[in-house]
Parts: sequence; structure tokens; C-alpha cells
Amino acid sequence: MATVNRRIARRFSTLLLALLLAFVSAAATTWFLVETGKQMNRNSLWLNVDGGGIDESGYLTLGGARQFVRIRGRDIDNPLLVDLHGGPGGALTSMTHRMLLPLTEYFTLVEWDQRGAGRSYGDAATAEGVGFQRMVDDTIALLENVTERFGQPQVVLVGHSWGTNLGLKVIAQRPDLVSAYVGVGQGLGWQSGFDESRRLMTEAAREQGDAETLAALEAIPAQWPEAAEGGQYIEQIQRHLGKFSTSIYALRDPQDYLHSHLMLDAVLSPDLSWADLYRKFFPPPRSPTTQALLLDLYDYEVSYPEDYVFEVPVFIFQGEHDWQTPTTLVKPWFERVQAPVKEYVAFEHSAHYVVNEEPGKYLYSLVSKVRPLAMKALEAGR
Repeated sequence: MATVNRRIARRFSTLLLALLLAFVSAAATTWFLVETGKQMNRNSLWLNVDGGGIDESGYLTLGGARQFVRIRGRDIDNPLLVDLHGGPGGALTSMTHRMLLPLTEYFTLVEWDQRGAGRSYGDAATAEGVGFQRMVDDTIALLENVTERFGQPQVVLVGHSWGTNLGLKVIAQRPDLVSAYVGVGQGLGWQSGFDESRRLMTEAAREQGDAETLAALEAIPAQWPEAAEGGQYIEQIQRHLGKFSTSIYALRDPQDYLHSHLMLDAVLSPDLSWADLYRKFFPPPRSPTTQALLLDLYDYEVSYPEDYVFEVPVFIFQGEHDWQTPTTLVKPWFERVQAPVKEYVAFEHSAHYVVNEEPGKYLYSLVSKVRPLAMKALEAGR
């Protein structure tokens, strides 16, 4: 009997060793492939830094808080373009090495992890006094910093999703700093926007006989509760957007974000360590800053400037299938906008992420429609 037990123990030990070796081999292979991909991306980010280009990352103090800023471009004589990420809290600097690289041929690209997001996560002190206006003031401080540093009078200001709310307020308050504004997935209001998202999804769920989604949407109160409770309903609405291809339109499986180039850009980012990558897929709780901002934005609606008369050129790049910042609200709003130059660019094959879904058209539209205005302002300021 003892002999049999020893044989079983040896076989079990052999099996465990084989499994351990297989695991170590798989882990080593994964590490090698990911590190190789990171190095390939790192090696491909040629920005002519010894011949008039720039590739810098670091921290600026904006509004009393240290905030991460990345600046890159092949020619610092190109006009500045400041990119405002969405969210709130949706910093993307670690994932845009490939996605926004084409812009660096035509602009000096300034990317910023906003207060409380990404590498500007901060702490409880960073969140003190935070609200919409604090974030607008941070943005203005950034614009003042880069225009002074590069000796340019103005920037092209591009906002994505929540960043469009920031952008609109900035051009209303400081039009002198902006040569042109581009709203990509233009946000107009919190409750009105999510009401429209819910309406569109409810109609679609009813038409498709999707009883589960319909029940979840109809369970949301018709009247918005206080801000402390309302966040859960906003998240519930957002959770169902993917079912209808109205967040990312150009996916064969609209809910399979994991198998998309967005995830590939994160995994193979030359800017993310393994610890950073872990935090990307298993993120910490929302920062106190983002929590405070969301509470302040709960009743936010665009109501400025008077009669929507802006002093700078205004462009809207909008996905025709966007229900996250619903196109059905953006189009009638834009008809009322008055600006020295205004143009609505419809992205027919996109929902909310036009930069990812139609990158060629996005680049072409910026270069052909917006850059000439920026170059004119740049020449006038010299």
C-alpha cells in the first residue's frame, strides 16, 4: 500500500511540475511578446527631436495641482493642438501613441491628463473645491502655458465627449486663446443627454423585442433623483449602449471591447509599465476629484454664450450613430450656433469614437478644414 501511495505522490508531483513549467513558459512567452510589442511601438515613434521636433512628458502645476502633460510633434513651428479627453476621468495619454501619431505631422500635439485622471490622479487635497469651473480654469492655465512657451498666440482646441463641455466653456470665456474649436462627440447636458440616450435605446429595445434591456431602462425613474443617487442610473444607461452599436459602431461584435485595437494599444503601450497595465484593466476607484466633478455636473446644461454666439470658428465632428452624446440633440443645437466659421462634419460610419472608427476622415478633416485657420492665426501673430 505504501508503494502505491508513493507512486501516486510521484505522479502527482510530476503533474504539478509539468503544470508549473507550462505556466512559467506561458508567462515568459507572454512577457516576451508584450515587451517586444512595446519596443516596436517605442522604436516607431520617430518625432525628429534633433531636427525641430519635440517629444516630452512631464508635470505642470495648473491651479495649484501637479498634472501630467505630454507634448509631441515633428516640427514645433506647426500650430499647437490641445486635446481634451473625455470621461470625466478618461485620460488616454498612455494609449494614444499610435492613434494620434498622424496629427504630429501637422500640429504640435498637447495631451493632458486632467486633474484626478490618469497620471494626474492626485489625492483628496487635489479634489478640494473641484467643480466644472475649476476644470475650465485648469484648461485655461494649460493654454496660457503652452502659448507662452511656444510663442504662439492661439491653439486649436479639440474636445472629446466630456472634453467638449470644457472646450465650449473655454471658448466662451477666453476666445483670445483659441484659433478654432473642434467638438468631437459634442456633449450638451447631463440629464437631457442621458434622457435622450434612454429614449433612443428604449425605442430600439422595444422594436427588437429585447425584454431584458427594456425592463432595465424602464426601471430607471422618469424624474432624476438627487445627484448622490443619480449616478447609478447614468451608469445603467451607459451599460446598455454597446448593445446597439451606438458607442463604438465599427465593431463586428459591438460589445466585445476587449478584442479591439483600443485594448491592443493599451497592452502594447510604450508608456505603460506592467503595474500601470494592471491598473488599466483593474482600475482603482474613481478619484475624489472625479467624484466631486460628477456631482457638480449633474445639473449641467449648455446655456452659453447668449444665443450661442461664439467668437471663434466652431467645428463639430459627430458620429451619425452616436447615442452616448446623442446626435439627435447635437444637430438642432448646432443649427442655432453662430460663429465666424462653422461646419458640421458627419462621420457616417461612427458612433461616439470617431477618432478610432474613421481615423482617415478625422485626420483629413482636421488638416483640410481646421489647420488652415490655425496657420492664418499663427502667421497673423508673428
